[in-house]
Amino acid sequence: MKRIYLQLLAGSLLLSPFAFGNKSDQKKPNIIFIVADDLGWSDLGCYGADLHETPNLDRLANKSALFTNSYSAAPICSPTRVSLMTGKYPARLHYTIWREAALGPDRQEQISHQFIPPVTIVDLPLEEVTIAEKLKENGYLTAHVGKWHMGDMLHYPKNQGFDISVGTSQSGSPKSFFYPFLGRDNIPLDNLETDGEGKYFKDQSGKYQTDRLTEEAIKIVQDAGDHPFYLNLCYYDVHTPIEAKADDITYFKNKLTSHLKHQNEIYAAKVKAVDDNVGKLLQKLDALGIAKNTIIIFISDNGGYILKYKERVVTNNDPLRSGKGSLYEGGIRIPTIIFDPFNPKGKQTIDTPISTIDFFPTLLERCGIKNSLAIDGKSFTSRLNNSADTTLNNRPLFWHYPHYYPTMVPVSAVREGKWKLIEFLEDGHTELYNVAEDLAEAHNLINERPSESRRLTELLHNWKKQIGAQEITKNPNYQK
Repeated sequence: MKRIYLQLLAGSLLLSPFAFGNKSDQKKPNIIFIVADDLGWSDLGCYGADLHETPNLDRLANKSALFTNSYSAAPICSPTRVSLMTGKYPARLHYTIWREAALGPDRQEQISHQFIPPVTIVDLPLEEVTIAEKLKENGYLTAHVGKWHMGDMLHYPKNQGFDISVGTSQSGSPKSFFYPFLGRDNIPLDNLETDGEGKYFKDQSGKYQTDRLTEEAIKIVQDAGDHPFYLNLCYYDVHTPIEAKADDITYFKNKLTSHLKHQNEIYAAKVKAVDDNVGKLLQKLDALGIAKNTIIIFISDNGGYILKYKERVVTNNDPLRSGKGSLYEGGIRIPTIIFDPFNPKGKQTIDTPISTIDFFPTLLERCGIKNSLAIDGKSFTSRLNNSADTTLNNRPLFWHYPHYYPTMVPVSAVREGKWKLIEFLEDGHTELYNVAEDLAEAHNLINERPSESRRLTELLHNWKKQIGAQEITKNPNYQK
């Protein structure tokens, strides 16, 4: 596998304005973007978790920027990942639901609702310019490891700007986290069983998938040498199925007490698996001497999953309301840690609201790459460097989720400053919250602040019209 990676590196160098030994190469920071799947805002120790233990991420946070008002652009996975790749709102791209649901909802599900969700696209269009394509054309080796979930095999990472792709699947979750490494559709995850030449790896019985993905990520980092790289490391953990290593489950089961807000020892063990593997990667960066030139970003793709799996509630997003699939804070507020070795601020807590649409322009600016593309995201580089910069604090952020989920009906939302308005699309009623003071969204101020409600509703409607957001339609087959 190493030889394959080195061949890719050599090929990219021939097309690149940079080369090994060029001092300008060293000034370009490496980028490792780690995405956990379905990890809740309060699932990490540095965000207030109690049962869960995340010492590696906590140590990283202790020398990084920790964001308290960071949001996913959608309350579910695929649209958020699209926003990361393009810097655009999912609603603008008509990519507002996860891929399997976009392929066609069940008829019985359709007639059970008064409204029908719109038909959305299934694959991230190849004509969309991704962050990987922008970095690659500016001399970066680009690699994707793990969950993709933005298209079929014709729309896989290698067709979207990545030199290397490992562990990809059309499925949004694995059949199991233990070997054999299969997607839910029983198709093997790419290159986890065989290398690029079809050679089978040694016996992997009992191997845990998150460990394997990290092994592949470490190979890529090692083989990159002095060449600048962008590694997109997307774990399938902590998504269902809720299963983990036996020893870790036992450890957390013995730690359980009734006063803890988190009560699922298996889920706690999955969170540990992510933290353990982040720790392995950080250790390798130190051993290779490249941590001092590597930006590390850690986020989740949406809020924590609060429903039951095998009769057990998966996680608790307290103090946030609701969870995955919802536009209440528990569905869209995500943990976000950004380590930049060149940032003189070092450890800091940032409460400026940001969204996953913003990473595209932020990374380009941080790498000195000009962006001429029309996107929705705004760079927050100045906010990282200057704690007094408040230019983004009152910028409106938008969400549009015209679909049904167990935690929510079709809905849109806008946050501007401290105010957040949620519009329920079936009947048009709205809710208004001061999320700066009411994190749990327990006090609906819609009747107390009518002028604020009208203003934000108009702002939301104008945004949806401007981007061409799709809406729900009456269901002629609806049966009460």
